[in-house]
Amino acid sequence: MSSLQQSTRKRPRRDSNNNVNSQNNNCNTLNISLLSLPDEALNSIISYSLPRKECQVWEWIGILSHTCRSLRRIAQTYAPTNIELKDFECYTPICGSGRLDARIGFLQSLHDVSWKRQHLKEFQVDWSSVLRWTREHEEETRLRSRVACSDIRVLLRTLLTTPSSFPELEWLDIELQSDHIYGYELVDAESLQLIPDALPALQNLSLSECFKRGHREVSPYRLKRFFTNLQKPLTSLSLCKPEWMTDAHVEAIMPIIGENLVRLEFVNCTRWDNEEEIEEKLSDSSLVCIAQHCKQLKSFSMVSSHITSRGLERVLSANTGITTLNLSENGRLEPRAVDIIIRHLPRLEELRNYWPDTGDWLNDDGLIALVDAQERESGGSGIFLKLLGLNNSHLTVRGIKHAIDKGLREIEIDESALYNSIVDLGSSVELYQAQYPHYIDGSQYESMAVFW
Repeated sequence: MSSLQQSTRKRPRRDSNNNVNSQNNNCNTLNISLLSLPDEALNSIISYSLPRKECQVWEWIGILSHTCRSLRRIAQTYAPTNIELKDFECYTPICGSGRLDARIGFLQSLHDVSWKRQHLKEFQVDWSSVLRWTREHEEETRLRSRVACSDIRVLLRTLLTTPSSFPELEWLDIELQSDHIYGYELVDAESLQLIPDALPALQNLSLSECFKRGHREVSPYRLKRFFTNLQKPLTSLSLCKPEWMTDAHVEAIMPIIGENLVRLEFVNCTRWDNEEEIEEKLSDSSLVCIAQHCKQLKSFSMVSSHITSRGLERVLSANTGITTLNLSENGRLEPRAVDIIIRHLPRLEELRNYWPDTGDWLNDDGLIALVDAQERESGGSGIFLKLLGLNNSHLTVRGIKHAIDKGLREIEIDESALYNSIVDLGSSVELYQAQYPHYIDGSQYESMAVFW
Protein backbone atom coordinates (compact mmCIF):
# COMPACT_ATOMS: atom_id res chain seq x y z
CA MET A 1 0.00 0.00 0.00
CA SER A 2 1.35 3.43 -0.99
CA SER A 3 1.92 6.20 1.54
CA LEU A 4 -0.82 8.18 -0.19
CA GLN A 5 -3.31 5.37 0.38
CA GLN A 6 -2.27 5.06 4.02
CA SER A 7 -2.70 8.77 4.50
CA THR A 8 -6.15 8.62 2.91
CA ARG A 9 -7.26 5.79 5.22
CA LYS A 10 -6.09 7.58 8.37
CA ARG A 11 -7.52 10.98 7.57
CA PRO A 12 -11.20 10.18 8.41
CA ARG A 13 -10.15 8.80 11.81
CA ARG A 14 -8.37 12.06 12.65
CA ASP A 15 -11.44 14.01 11.48
CA SER A 16 -13.68 11.82 13.65
CA ASN A 17 -11.47 12.36 16.65
CA ASN A 18 -11.51 16.07 16.01
CA ASN A 19 -15.32 16.02 15.89
CA VAL A 20 -15.51 14.10 19.16
CA ASN A 21 -13.07 16.45 20.83
CA SER A 22 -15.01 19.39 19.50
CA GLN A 23 -18.27 17.99 20.88
CA ASN A 24 -16.66 17.30 24.24
CA ASN A 25 -15.28 20.81 24.36
CA ASN A 26 -18.70 22.22 23.51
CA CYS A 27 -20.33 20.05 26.18
CA ASN A 28 -17.72 21.07 28.75
CA THR A 29 -18.19 24.71 27.79
CA LEU A 30 -21.94 24.32 28.20
CA ASN A 31 -21.46 22.66 31.61
CA ILE A 32 -19.10 25.40 32.72
CA SER A 33 -21.59 28.01 31.53
CA LEU A 34 -24.42 26.34 33.45
CA LEU A 35 -22.37 25.92 36.62
CA SER A 36 -21.33 29.57 36.45
CA LEU A 37 -24.94 30.64 36.85
CA PRO A 38 -26.20 31.77 40.26
CA ASP A 39 -27.67 28.95 42.35
CA GLU A 40 -31.14 30.44 42.13
CA ALA A 41 -31.05 30.51 38.33
CA LEU A 42 -29.56 27.01 38.10
CA ASN A 43 -32.18 25.58 40.42
CA SER A 44 -34.92 27.22 38.37
CA ILE A 45 -33.58 25.63 35.17
CA ILE A 46 -33.31 22.19 36.77
CA SER A 47 -36.71 22.34 38.49
CA TYR A 48 -38.34 23.44 35.22
CA SER A 49 -37.13 20.24 33.56
CA LEU A 50 -38.58 17.95 36.27
CA PRO A 51 -40.98 15.25 35.00
CA ARG A 52 -44.59 15.68 36.02
CA LYS A 53 -44.77 12.15 37.42
CA GLU A 54 -42.85 11.94 40.66
CA CYS A 55 -41.81 8.31 40.06
CA GLN A 56 -39.96 9.41 36.88
CA VAL A 57 -37.82 11.86 38.83
CA TRP A 58 -35.53 9.02 39.87
CA GLU A 59 -34.79 8.22 36.22
CA TRP A 60 -34.42 11.93 35.43
CA ILE A 61 -31.79 12.32 38.17
CA GLY A 62 -29.83 9.42 36.71
CA ILE A 63 -29.92 10.91 33.23
CA LEU A 64 -28.84 14.33 34.47
CA SER A 65 -26.07 12.85 36.61
CA HIS A 66 -24.61 10.91 33.69
CA THR A 67 -24.93 13.89 31.35
CA CYS A 68 -22.88 16.12 33.61
CA ARG A 69 -21.08 14.78 36.66
CA SER A 70 -20.83 18.27 38.12
CA LEU A 71 -24.61 18.51 38.25
CA ARG A 72 -25.03 15.18 40.04
CA ARG A 73 -24.97 16.67 43.52
CA ILE A 74 -27.55 19.30 42.60
CA ALA A 75 -29.77 16.77 40.81
CA GLN A 76 -29.81 14.45 43.81
CA THR A 77 -31.31 17.19 45.95
CA TYR A 78 -34.47 16.79 43.88
CA ALA A 79 -34.92 13.16 44.91
CA PRO A 80 -38.55 12.53 45.99
CA THR A 81 -39.22 12.11 49.69
CA ASN A 82 -42.18 9.79 49.08
CA ILE A 83 -42.27 6.37 47.40
CA GLU A 84 -45.43 4.59 46.24
CA LEU A 85 -44.32 1.20 44.98
CA LYS A 86 -47.43 0.76 42.80
CA ASP A 87 -46.20 3.62 40.55
CA PHE A 88 -43.44 1.35 39.24
CA GLU A 89 -45.68 -1.57 38.27
CA CYS A 90 -46.67 -0.09 34.89
CA TYR A 91 -43.81 2.35 34.51
CA THR A 92 -43.35 4.53 31.42
CA PRO A 93 -39.65 5.39 30.93
CA ILE A 94 -38.70 8.97 30.08
CA CYS A 95 -36.48 7.80 27.24
CA GLY A 96 -38.34 4.97 25.58
CA SER A 97 -41.71 3.71 24.43
CA GLY A 98 -44.14 1.33 26.03
CA ARG A 99 -44.44 0.34 29.66
CA LEU A 100 -42.46 -2.01 31.85
CA ASP A 101 -42.55 -3.47 35.36
CA ALA A 102 -39.77 -1.57 37.13
CA ARG A 103 -40.59 -2.56 40.72
CA ILE A 104 -37.85 -5.11 41.29
CA GLY A 105 -35.21 -3.02 39.54
CA PHE A 106 -36.20 0.09 41.49
CA LEU A 107 -36.20 -1.71 44.85
CA GLN A 108 -32.80 -3.18 44.05
CA SER A 109 -31.39 0.24 43.19
CA LEU A 110 -32.98 1.62 46.35
CA HIS A 111 -31.10 -1.03 48.29
CA ASP A 112 -27.79 -0.50 46.48
CA VAL A 113 -27.68 3.33 46.36
CA SER A 114 -27.75 4.93 49.79
CA TRP A 115 -28.52 8.51 48.68
CA LYS A 116 -31.87 7.35 47.29
CA ARG A 117 -32.91 6.32 50.79
CA GLN A 118 -31.22 9.06 52.79
CA HIS A 119 -34.01 11.67 52.81
CA LEU A 120 -37.10 9.55 52.24
CA LYS A 121 -40.00 10.50 54.53
CA GLU A 122 -42.83 8.20 53.39
CA PHE A 123 -42.90 4.68 51.99
CA GLN A 124 -46.23 3.19 50.83
CA VAL A 125 -46.87 -0.37 49.71
CA ASP A 126 -50.37 -1.55 48.80
CA TRP A 127 -51.60 -4.98 47.77
CA SER A 128 -51.58 -4.24 44.03
CA SER A 129 -47.92 -3.21 44.15
CA VAL A 130 -46.73 -6.67 45.22
CA LEU A 131 -48.69 -8.78 42.71
CA ARG A 132 -47.56 -10.03 39.31
CA TRP A 133 -49.43 -11.50 36.38
CA THR A 134 -48.88 -15.16 35.43
CA ARG A 135 -50.16 -17.22 32.53
CA GLU A 136 -51.51 -20.72 32.96
CA HIS A 137 -52.87 -23.35 30.57
CA GLU A 138 -56.19 -24.88 31.51
CA GLU A 139 -57.42 -27.29 28.84
CA GLU A 140 -57.17 -25.14 25.71
CA THR A 141 -57.78 -21.80 27.39
CA ARG A 142 -54.94 -19.52 28.36
CA LEU A 143 -55.78 -17.83 31.66
CA ARG A 144 -54.16 -14.96 33.47
CA SER A 145 -53.97 -14.90 37.25
CA ARG A 146 -52.34 -12.68 39.86
CA VAL A 147 -49.95 -14.04 42.45
CA ALA A 148 -47.73 -12.43 45.04
CA CYS A 149 -44.19 -11.74 43.83
CA SER A 150 -41.66 -13.37 46.14
CA ASP A 151 -38.76 -11.29 44.75
CA ILE A 152 -40.52 -8.09 45.84
CA ARG A 153 -41.14 -9.57 49.27
CA VAL A 154 -37.45 -10.43 49.73
CA LEU A 155 -36.32 -6.94 48.71
CA LEU A 156 -38.90 -5.25 50.92
CA ARG A 157 -37.95 -7.34 53.95
CA THR A 158 -34.28 -6.56 53.36
CA LEU A 159 -34.93 -2.81 53.13
CA LEU A 160 -37.07 -2.83 56.28
CA THR A 161 -34.60 -4.81 58.37
CA THR A 162 -31.20 -3.36 57.40
CA PRO A 163 -29.80 -1.02 60.09
CA SER A 164 -30.25 2.70 59.18
CA SER A 165 -31.78 1.69 55.86
CA PHE A 166 -34.16 4.68 55.92
CA PRO A 167 -32.58 7.17 58.35
CA GLU A 168 -35.28 9.85 57.94
CA LEU A 169 -38.37 7.78 57.15
CA GLU A 170 -41.31 8.97 59.27
CA TRP A 171 -44.25 7.06 57.79
CA LEU A 172 -44.31 3.37 56.87
CA ASP A 173 -47.57 2.29 55.26
CA ILE A 174 -48.02 -1.37 54.24
CA GLU A 175 -51.64 -1.90 53.19
CA LEU A 176 -52.24 -5.43 51.89
CA GLN A 177 -55.99 -5.56 52.50
CA SER A 178 -57.17 -7.72 49.62
CA ASP A 179 -58.30 -11.27 48.89
CA HIS A 180 -55.67 -11.46 46.14
CA ILE A 181 -52.80 -11.10 48.61
CA TYR A 182 -53.88 -13.47 51.39
CA GLY A 183 -50.89 -15.09 53.09
CA TYR A 184 -48.18 -12.76 51.78
CA GLU A 185 -46.72 -12.59 55.32
CA LEU A 186 -44.32 -9.70 54.87
CA VAL A 187 -43.86 -9.04 58.60
CA ASP A 188 -43.12 -11.69 61.20
CA ALA A 189 -41.69 -11.74 64.72
CA GLU A 190 -38.10 -11.64 63.50
CA SER A 191 -38.47 -8.80 60.98
CA LEU A 192 -40.59 -6.76 63.39
CA GLN A 193 -37.74 -6.57 65.90
CA LEU A 194 -35.36 -5.22 63.25
CA ILE A 195 -37.57 -2.38 62.01
CA PRO A 196 -36.65 0.14 64.80
CA ASP A 197 -32.95 0.09 63.80
CA ALA A 198 -33.81 0.28 60.10
CA LEU A 199 -36.23 3.21 60.57
CA PRO A 200 -34.85 5.33 63.44
CA ALA A 201 -37.12 8.31 62.60
CA LEU A 202 -40.38 6.33 62.40
CA GLN A 203 -43.41 8.19 63.80
CA ASN A 204 -46.39 6.86 61.80
CA LEU A 205 -46.87 3.12 61.36
CA SER A 206 -49.66 1.39 59.42
CA LEU A 207 -49.45 -2.39 58.98
CA SER A 208 -52.51 -3.95 57.38
CA GLU A 209 -52.89 -7.69 56.74
CA CYS A 210 -49.17 -8.20 56.26
CA PHE A 211 -48.46 -10.36 59.32
CA LYS A 212 -47.43 -13.97 59.47
CA ARG A 213 -50.28 -16.16 60.65
CA GLY A 214 -50.25 -17.94 64.00
CA HIS A 215 -51.18 -16.71 67.47
CA ARG A 216 -47.74 -17.54 68.86
CA GLU A 217 -45.96 -15.49 66.25
CA VAL A 218 -45.68 -12.21 68.22
CA SER A 219 -46.05 -12.41 71.99
CA PRO A 220 -47.05 -9.42 74.16
CA TYR A 221 -43.45 -9.22 75.36
CA ARG A 222 -42.06 -9.10 71.80
CA LEU A 223 -44.56 -6.46 70.74
CA LYS A 224 -43.70 -4.38 73.80
CA ARG A 225 -39.99 -4.69 73.01
CA PHE A 226 -40.60 -3.54 69.44
CA PHE A 227 -42.30 -0.32 70.57
CA THR A 228 -39.75 0.20 73.34
CA ASN A 229 -36.96 0.12 70.74
CA LEU A 230 -38.50 2.82 68.56
CA GLN A 231 -36.26 5.86 68.71
CA LYS A 232 -38.96 8.54 68.31
CA PRO A 233 -42.41 8.90 69.88
CA LEU A 234 -45.09 7.24 67.77
CA THR A 235 -47.98 9.56 66.88
CA SER A 236 -50.00 7.18 64.68
CA LEU A 237 -50.49 3.42 64.95
CA SER A 238 -52.75 1.34 62.71
CA LEU A 239 -52.82 -2.46 62.95
CA CYS A 240 -55.16 -4.53 60.80
CA LYS A 241 -55.72 -8.28 61.14
CA PRO A 242 -52.85 -9.62 63.19
CA GLU A 243 -54.16 -13.07 64.11
CA TRP A 244 -52.17 -13.23 67.33
CA MET A 245 -53.32 -10.07 69.11
CA THR A 246 -55.15 -10.03 72.45
CA ASP A 247 -55.95 -7.63 75.27
CA ALA A 248 -52.60 -8.57 76.77
CA HIS A 249 -50.81 -7.06 73.76
CA VAL A 250 -52.69 -3.77 74.10
CA GLU A 251 -52.02 -3.65 77.84
CA ALA A 252 -48.31 -4.25 77.20
CA ILE A 253 -47.80 -1.46 74.65
CA MET A 254 -50.12 1.35 75.73
CA PRO A 255 -47.93 2.53 78.67
CA ILE A 256 -45.09 2.97 76.15
CA ILE A 257 -46.78 4.62 73.17
CA GLY A 258 -50.12 5.97 74.41
CA GLU A 259 -49.00 9.40 75.55
CA ASN A 260 -48.17 10.79 72.09
CA LEU A 261 -50.74 8.97 69.95
CA VAL A 262 -53.04 11.12 67.84
CA ARG A 263 -54.35 8.22 65.75
CA LEU A 264 -54.99 4.68 67.01
CA GLU A 265 -56.59 1.89 64.99
CA PHE A 266 -57.15 -1.74 65.89
CA VAL A 267 -58.96 -3.43 63.00
CA ASN A 268 -59.81 -7.13 63.16
CA CYS A 269 -57.21 -7.76 65.84
CA THR A 270 -57.94 -11.29 67.00
CA ARG A 271 -56.36 -14.48 68.26
CA TRP A 272 -57.56 -17.67 66.66
CA ASP A 273 -57.01 -20.95 68.47
CA ASN A 274 -57.16 -23.74 65.88
CA GLU A 275 -57.21 -26.48 68.48
CA GLU A 276 -60.14 -25.11 70.46
CA GLU A 277 -61.66 -23.31 67.46
CA ILE A 278 -62.09 -20.15 69.52
CA GLU A 279 -61.66 -16.59 68.24
CA GLU A 280 -60.58 -14.20 70.99
CA LYS A 281 -61.27 -10.52 70.25
CA LEU A 282 -60.23 -7.30 71.93
CA SER A 283 -62.56 -6.26 74.75
CA ASP A 284 -63.17 -3.51 77.29
CA SER A 285 -59.89 -4.45 78.97
CA SER A 286 -58.10 -2.89 75.99
CA LEU A 287 -60.28 0.20 76.13
CA VAL A 288 -59.58 0.76 79.83
CA CYS A 289 -55.84 0.70 79.14
CA ILE A 290 -56.22 2.99 76.12
CA ALA A 291 -58.23 5.48 78.18
CA GLN A 292 -55.55 5.51 80.88
CA HIS A 293 -52.67 6.32 78.54
CA CYS A 294 -54.18 8.09 75.49
CA LYS A 295 -55.41 11.65 76.05
CA GLN A 296 -55.07 13.40 72.67
CA LEU A 297 -56.59 11.06 70.09
CA LYS A 298 -58.12 12.63 66.98
CA SER A 299 -58.85 9.39 65.11
CA PHE A 300 -59.88 6.16 66.83
CA SER A 301 -60.92 2.82 65.34
CA MET A 302 -61.93 -0.34 67.15
CA VAL A 303 -63.27 -2.74 64.54
CA SER A 304 -64.55 -6.29 64.96
CA SER A 305 -64.20 -6.50 68.73
CA HIS A 306 -66.13 -7.41 71.87
CA ILE A 307 -66.17 -3.91 73.35
CA THR A 308 -69.27 -2.54 75.08
CA SER A 309 -70.67 0.94 75.56
CA ARG A 310 -69.15 1.08 79.04
CA GLY A 311 -65.62 0.63 77.71
CA LEU A 312 -66.25 3.01 74.82
CA GLU A 313 -67.26 5.76 77.22
CA ARG A 314 -63.94 5.43 79.05
CA VAL A 315 -62.02 6.18 75.84
CA LEU A 316 -64.27 8.95 74.51
CA SER A 317 -64.46 10.80 77.82
CA ALA A 318 -60.65 10.86 77.94
CA ASN A 319 -60.32 11.95 74.28
CA THR A 320 -63.01 14.50 73.53
CA GLY A 321 -61.08 15.81 70.52
CA ILE A 322 -61.77 12.71 68.42
CA THR A 323 -63.15 13.71 64.99
CA THR A 324 -63.00 10.32 63.23
CA LEU A 325 -64.57 7.27 64.86
CA ASN A 326 -64.83 3.77 63.38
CA LEU A 327 -66.95 1.31 65.38
CA SER A 328 -67.67 -1.26 62.68
CA GLU A 329 -68.53 -4.87 63.51
CA ASN A 330 -68.95 -4.41 67.24
CA GLY A 331 -71.88 -6.66 68.05
CA ARG A 332 -71.86 -5.99 71.79
CA LEU A 333 -72.37 -2.24 71.54
CA GLU A 334 -75.81 -1.07 72.66
CA PRO A 335 -77.88 1.80 71.18
CA ARG A 336 -76.80 3.97 74.11
CA ALA A 337 -73.41 4.19 72.39
CA VAL A 338 -74.94 7.04 70.37
CA ASP A 339 -75.75 8.93 73.56
CA ILE A 340 -72.12 8.51 74.63
CA ILE A 341 -70.92 9.89 71.30
CA ILE A 342 -73.29 12.86 71.57
CA ARG A 343 -72.11 13.61 75.11
CA HIS A 344 -68.35 13.42 74.55
CA LEU A 345 -67.87 14.07 70.81
CA PRO A 346 -70.28 16.89 69.92
CA ARG A 347 -68.16 17.87 66.90
CA LEU A 348 -67.57 14.43 65.42
CA GLU A 349 -66.84 14.64 61.67
CA GLU A 350 -66.80 10.99 60.59
CA LEU A 351 -68.69 8.04 62.02
CA ARG A 352 -68.05 4.71 60.34
CA ASN A 353 -70.13 1.61 60.79
CA TYR A 354 -69.40 -0.94 58.08
CA TRP A 355 -70.62 -4.54 58.15
CA PRO A 356 -72.89 -4.03 61.19
CA ASP A 357 -74.90 -7.23 60.79
CA THR A 358 -73.80 -8.33 64.26
CA GLY A 359 -75.13 -5.23 66.03
CA ASP A 360 -77.90 -2.65 65.92
CA TRP A 361 -76.41 0.18 68.00
CA LEU A 362 -76.86 2.72 65.18
CA ASN A 363 -80.46 3.04 64.01
CA ASP A 364 -82.76 5.77 62.72
CA ASP A 365 -83.51 7.19 66.16
CA GLY A 366 -79.82 7.29 67.07
CA LEU A 367 -78.81 9.01 63.83
CA ILE A 368 -81.57 11.59 64.22
CA ALA A 369 -80.50 12.29 67.80
CA LEU A 370 -76.85 12.65 66.74
CA VAL A 371 -77.66 15.05 63.91
CA ASP A 372 -79.95 17.17 66.10
CA ALA A 373 -77.27 17.37 68.79
CA GLN A 374 -74.71 18.56 66.26
CA GLU A 375 -77.09 21.20 64.98
CA ARG A 376 -77.54 22.51 68.53
CA GLU A 377 -73.77 22.49 69.04
CA SER A 378 -73.31 24.63 65.93
CA GLY A 379 -75.95 27.11 67.04
CA GLY A 380 -78.26 26.16 64.20
CA SER A 381 -75.69 26.76 61.44
CA GLY A 382 -75.49 23.11 60.33
CA ILE A 383 -73.82 19.85 61.30
CA PHE A 384 -70.19 18.74 61.39
CA LEU A 385 -70.54 15.25 59.93
CA LYS A 386 -68.84 15.20 56.55
CA LEU A 387 -68.80 11.50 55.73
CA LEU A 388 -70.96 8.76 57.17
CA GLY A 389 -69.96 5.18 56.40
CA LEU A 390 -73.13 3.11 56.04
CA ASN A 391 -73.88 -0.54 55.45
CA ASN A 392 -76.61 -0.93 57.97
CA SER A 393 -79.88 -2.79 57.76
CA HIS A 394 -81.08 -0.91 60.87
CA LEU A 395 -80.92 2.45 59.11
CA THR A 396 -83.68 3.45 56.74
CA VAL A 397 -84.47 6.41 54.53
CA ARG A 398 -86.22 8.07 57.49
CA GLY A 399 -83.02 8.61 59.45
CA ILE A 400 -80.84 9.40 56.46
CA LYS A 401 -83.34 11.89 55.01
CA HIS A 402 -83.38 13.72 58.33
CA ALA A 403 -79.57 13.91 58.31
CA ILE A 404 -79.53 15.20 54.74
CA ASP A 405 -82.17 17.82 55.54
CA LYS A 406 -79.99 19.01 58.42
CA GLY A 407 -76.95 19.45 56.21
CA LEU A 408 -75.26 16.08 55.63
CA ARG A 409 -73.65 16.37 52.20
CA GLU A 410 -71.38 13.31 51.89
CA ILE A 411 -72.32 9.67 52.50
CA GLU A 412 -70.23 6.60 51.97
CA ILE A 413 -72.46 3.59 51.56
CA ASP A 414 -72.19 -0.07 50.63
CA GLU A 415 -75.88 -0.96 50.49
CA SER A 416 -77.35 -0.79 46.99
CA ALA A 417 -81.01 -0.80 48.07
CA LEU A 418 -80.46 2.08 50.46
CA TYR A 419 -78.39 3.85 47.83
CA ASN A 420 -81.29 3.77 45.36
CA SER A 421 -83.63 5.13 48.02
CA ILE A 422 -81.28 8.05 48.69
CA VAL A 423 -81.07 8.81 44.97
CA ASP A 424 -84.87 8.89 44.85
CA LEU A 425 -84.83 11.68 47.43
CA GLY A 426 -83.43 13.94 44.74
CA SER A 427 -81.01 15.62 47.15
CA SER A 428 -77.62 17.09 46.39
CA VAL A 429 -75.83 14.69 48.74
CA GLU A 430 -72.63 13.12 47.32
CA LEU A 431 -72.59 9.33 47.45
CA TYR A 432 -69.47 7.17 47.58
CA GLN A 433 -68.94 3.45 47.72
CA ALA A 434 -66.53 1.81 50.12
CA GLN A 435 -63.44 0.49 48.34
CA TYR A 436 -62.27 -1.90 51.05
CA PRO A 437 -64.08 -3.85 53.80
CA HIS A 438 -62.50 -1.43 56.27
CA TYR A 439 -60.74 1.83 55.69
CA ILE A 440 -57.46 2.26 57.54
CA ASP A 441 -57.14 5.89 58.54
CA GLY A 442 -53.37 5.69 58.94
CA SER A 443 -52.96 4.55 55.33
CA GLN A 444 -53.01 6.90 52.36
CA TYR A 445 -55.22 4.38 50.58
CA GLU A 446 -57.92 5.01 53.15
CA SER A 447 -59.15 8.10 51.33
CA MET A 448 -59.59 6.47 47.93
CA ALA A 449 -63.39 6.38 47.83
CA VAL A 450 -65.16 5.21 44.69
CA PHE A 451 -68.10 6.98 43.03
CA TRP A 452 -71.10 4.82 42.27
